[in-house]
Amino acid sequence: MKIAGSRAIILRVIPLVLAMVAITVLVGVGGTESIAVHFYYVPIIYAGFVFGDVGAIIAAVTAAVLCGPWMPAALVTEGTETHAIPQTWWDIGVRTAIFYVMGIFASRVSYAIKKRARETQTLYEMARAVSSALRLREVLDTIAQQAVSAMDARACSIRLLDEETGELKRAASAGLSEEYWAKGPVTVEESGLDRRVLAGETVALLDAQTDPRWQYPEAAHKAGLTSVLSLPLQSREKIIGVMRIYAHQTRRFSQDERDLLNAFARGAAVAIENAELYEESRRAYFETVRALTIAIEARDSATYSHSERVTELADDLARELGLSEQEREILRFGCILHDIGKIGIEERVFDARDTDDAEHIFYRMHPLIGRTILKPVSLARDFMDIVVYHHERWDGGGFPEGLEGEEIPYLARLVAVVDSYERAVNPTESPMPASPTEALRSVLRGAGTAYDPDIVAVFARMMQDRMEAEVERQEQAGAGGVGLDMDLLLEEAINGNSVLEPEPGGSADGSEEEE
Repeated sequence: MKIAGSRAIILRVIPLVLAMVAITVLVGVGGTESIAVHFYYVPIIYAGFVFGDVGAIIAAVTAAVLCGPWMPAALVTEGTETHAIPQTWWDIGVRTAIFYVMGIFASRVSYAIKKRARETQTLYEMARAVSSALRLREVLDTIAQQAVSAMDARACSIRLLDEETGELKRAASAGLSEEYWAKGPVTVEESGLDRRVLAGETVALLDAQTDPRWQYPEAAHKAGLTSVLSLPLQSREKIIGVMRIYAHQTRRFSQDERDLLNAFARGAAVAIENAELYEESRRAYFETVRALTIAIEARDSATYSHSERVTELADDLARELGLSEQEREILRFGCILHDIGKIGIEERVFDARDTDDAEHIFYRMHPLIGRTILKPVSLARDFMDIVVYHHERWDGGGFPEGLEGEEIPYLARLVAVVDSYERAVNPTESPMPASPTEALRSVLRGAGTAYDPDIVAVFARMMQDRMEAEVERQEQAGAGGVGLDMDLLLEEAINGNSVLEPEPGGSADGSEEEE
């Protein structure tokens, strides 16, 4: 990289040097009063554009030296003799000043052009992010980062107004530490600055550390924040929040900078509008899917409302596993639809799911039927693996494809664990429901055979916390409760001493569980 950079600099310097040499030869022939001396403007301007102020100054000084006192003002021929007319110091001084001014002017023009180009590129990238991404937090984080870059600022924050509490809540930021955000809530009631901004005014603070309008001057001092520019976020006809830019040092924001930040604010407002519309459409889609699932499960009383319970528990487990909000959303859709394939199965086949009857083969096809149903739906591509592979086993003994270990998609492995536990504790037909402890013991026995052992470990910790919290609640209510001995539970699971007995056609470790 360094070699490539040095080579690029050399390639830019060579034409500059060659131009200087050629112009000096012409000036030497015609004198500094000839038109040739004006050709020096070309390499000086070139240096200003390419190398900035430093390059422009070096080029200007070099040109002034090359046509200095030793260069004649003109050459006069009298008879057979040629006389050199010397330059005056006035000419040398004026010419040097003109060279300097020309170089600095070219450098500043180049800087302005490049800055505007960067701003235009940044605004284009922001517009593309707003139009292509619909997850609000991601878009707003991108806008905040780009605003910091385009305005050469210290940090940026975007806060949205909670109309019920009057608090301006953090929506996105760039350049601000979590320690600064822990300073306390920003409320309209206590922040005179934000009352003005929410009224539609753009407000600039020269120093947030001393300005009485800033709600947390001590936090600003601790974080080293000085000048702050705040402006409203307006969505349609309504102001919905505040956007701020924080400078590196004391700074008076120009009108161009205010206009630029306002462009970012408009982009943020559009992103919020798009996200709201997107969330509304996804919410409507989810509710439609939910209603369809309930209709499907109503045909099979043994699993009525099963998908909703699996969805809730799987989402909790995903949070414990540290999955992103996007992954959790995919998981929720996949869970609510994981048994949609049952719509293509006759009701009599449901009775054969835990038997060795030939009709059991038809039951095992419901994941593939689900894939066929959802294939035309573009949104379903993200969660199709859950629908198809939630009956696969870690040891390869599952269906429909007999995948093994990490060949099974991660979210499908997660659903397999939750699915088995939920079916054990919430059946509506024979066998009788298992207690949470018994169901958890069954899942633990399946770790490494039926289920991903890492997922089972996190699930067990999560359920242990819930069971202990339930015992504590019962004790506070005056009812007896039995604590959960996880060490004993693990030992029993490892030794195979499960309270749950294998069901006909299946086993306690989930080899042939229905869901």
